[in-house]
Amino acid sequence: MAVAVTLTFVLLMVPIAAAIGTVYYANSSERAQSERDTRQQVVAVLLEDSRPSAPDDDPRIPRESDYAPARWFVDGVEHIGPLQTPSGAVAGQEITVWVDADALPTTAPQSGIHAGLDGVALAVTVWFLSAGAAIAALYVLHRIGLRRRMAQWDREWEAADHRPSR
Repeated sequence: MAVAVTLTFVLLMVPIAAAIGTVYYANSSERAQSERDTRQQVVAVLLEDSRPSAPDDDPRIPRESDYAPARWFVDGVEHIGPLQTPSGAVAGQEITVWVDADALPTTAPQSGIHAGLDGVALAVTVWFLSAGAAIAALYVLHRIGLRRRMAQWDREWEAADHRPSR
């Protein structure tokens, strides 16, 4: 009976996990579309050579990027501020940067594919976790039943006053 209930639960979790993944995908896709609508790429010109934002604590660890002041234009309005740059960038170099609706540097907008993969990953994770919990509960129930049966057999053995012979 417990196996049938567990199997039923695991199978019923498939559409529930799919629904959770679909809701997450819809929300993530909407957020990604909003980001694509409000973010844009602009060309920025570095005003100084790039440098690390903080002193290197360990020279064996490679730096992936530095920072430098830069100038960029959004809708004809000039903006100046620090930007993350490739290591070793020099003054006058042009880099492409994503900016938000306020023309502040930001990350690239999330893609629709990324939102879809996240939704699928969440659905699979929810299903695996719920199936794992159900199987673990079934195992615990099996162990409890086994202990009870062994205890009952011990009581019956003692009641029969039967001792094994050598």
